[in-house]
Amino acid sequence: MSGQVSWAHVCHLGLGPDAGGRARNEDNFLVCHENRVTWMEPTGLATQEQPGDGLFLAVCDGMGGHTGGDVASAAAVRVLSKLYQPEVPRNAVRVMVNYLHEAHRSLHRAAAQQGPVTMGTTATVAWLLGPYLYWAHVGDSRLYLFRGNQLFRLTSDQTRNEFARRDGRPEKPDGNFLAQNFIYGSRGFGHDPFLRLDRGLDAGAEPLEVGDLVLACSDGLHSTISDERIRECLAVGGTPQGLADALLELALDAGTRDNVTAVVVRVESLPERTDDAIDDPEETVQF
Repeated sequence: MSGQVSWAHVCHLGLGPDAGGRARNEDNFLVCHENRVTWMEPTGLATQEQPGDGLFLAVCDGMGGHTGGDVASAAAVRVLSKLYQPEVPRNAVRVMVNYLHEAHRSLHRAAAQQGPVTMGTTATVAWLLGPYLYWAHVGDSRLYLFRGNQLFRLTSDQTRNEFARRDGRPEKPDGNFLAQNFIYGSRGFGHDPFLRLDRGLDAGAEPLEVGDLVLACSDGLHSTISDERIRECLAVGGTPQGLADALLELALDAGTRDNVTAVVVRVESLPERTDDAIDDPEETVQF
C-alpha cells in the first residue's frame, strides 16, 4: 500500500464580523497521515501520534444556524479520526459508510441527552489507500478530483431538491437548503435522527493517478467561487500549500462571509494497482 502524497490546508475565519462574516470559525478539518493526526482546536492546530495506513481526511462545516456549530465540527473530526487504522479494510467504502451511520447515531444520542438536538455539521471524508481514493459524504461540503486540467466533483450537495430529484418528486423554489447534516440528521421533512446515504451517490471509489490533486472544501469556498475558477486556480500549479492559500485568497477577494476550509492533497507516487484492490461502490456499499 506504499505511495507518496503531500498535503496542506487552510481553515480560516473568513472576512470576519467587521465585514459581515462569522464571529467564530465553525469549520474544522482532519488529516491523518504518516501515523499523525492533525485537526483544529480553538487555540490553533493540534496533532497527536496515531498509527494508521494511507492518508485519511475530513472537512466538517458546523451549521451556523444551529447552536454549537464549532462544537459539532470538533466532535465530528475527533470521532472520524478513529477510522484511521493500521489495518487496511477490504471494503473501505462500506467501512466508511457504516462508520458514518454509527458515529452519527452515537453523537446524536449524546447530544439528545442534553435536550433537543440543534447542533450539526457536514462530514466529507476521503481515504487515499494505495492507488485508490475512497470517499463518503454528508451535507454540502465538497470533494473534488483534479486531473489533466479537468476538475471532477465527486460529491453531490445534499439539498432538499437533490433528494427530490433522486426520488422523482417536484423540486421547490426553496429546495436548495441543506436537507441533512451529521449529528442533527433530518432529510428536510422535519426532525429525523437518521441519515440518508444513497448507493453510488454519497460514497464511492476512484482509481488515482500520479499528479492528481484531491480537494476537500467547505461551502465558504465553493459557494463563493465557481468550479471553473477553482479549476483555473489548481491548473496554475504549485505546492499544495500554495494552492490552498490561493483558493482562500480567491474566496476572500470574492467577499465570502463564511468560514473557509480547504485541504489539498497531491499524489506524488503510487504502488502497482491490482484488479481486485478497488471496491465497487455498487456492490460493497450497504445501507
